[in-house]
Amino acid sequence: MLLGGCSPKVTSSLSSARAPLGPETEVTVLDQYSPEPSGLAFLGTVKVGDTGFTATKNGSYEAVLDLAKAQALQAGGNVLRITKHLRPDGRSTIHRIEADVFWSADPSSLVVEPVSIQKSEHPDCAIIYFYRNSGIGPLVNYDVHVGDTGVYRAKANSRAEVKVYEASEVEIWAKTEARSSIPLKLELGKEYYVRCAVTMGAFVGRPLLELVPASYGRGEYESVKSE
Repeated sequence: MLLGGCSPKVTSSLSSARAPLGPETEVTVLDQYSPEPSGLAFLGTVKVGDTGFTATKNGSYEAVLDLAKAQALQAGGNVLRITKHLRPDGRSTIHRIEADVFWSADPSSLVVEPVSIQKSEHPDCAIIYFYRNSGIGPLVNYDVHVGDTGVYRAKANSRAEVKVYEASEVEIWAKTEARSSIPLKLELGKEYYVRCAVTMGAFVGRPLLELVPASYGRGEYESVKSE
């Protein structure tokens, strides 16, 4: 019972109309920013949440997503569209997701939301928009780097615009007691959005950096009211 309580809770409402798919089958994941797919066979829903005793190490986004994928395969689905994603907060130390399950004859044809958008107003540089809302760990601040250069102090309710004048492959990273990083290929004339947050740690909060699709990130960035 104790071992079971350390894992996230998985609940589902899935059709058994299709035969289960093998674990070697790749499951295409669409995030909550992607448009709802059309023309696919809808098989039901799956939810991965907290038991109240789930260990933080078992509740990473990758771990809960793997559980959802396994449920999708069991139902004969090969496409998973996230409809809700709750990050670690005051109520839980783990990621929690809800998703719709589909089957597609050609999942590779599904449109994936671009991580950047073209902006003709600045053809000579790439712009990275960093932002952090209020949330868990508001007293934990950290520096965000692009390569070796610190560019943004990630404080609650803050944002920053950083211009890079050379197309390049860079690493965006931050560190407290643990390190979070994002590899990013920058192209001139494009803009990128990086959401910054804090997750629970053993002693202090850990940084969480997420590259957000630009069409969604712009709204989040503009909604941040810098203090």
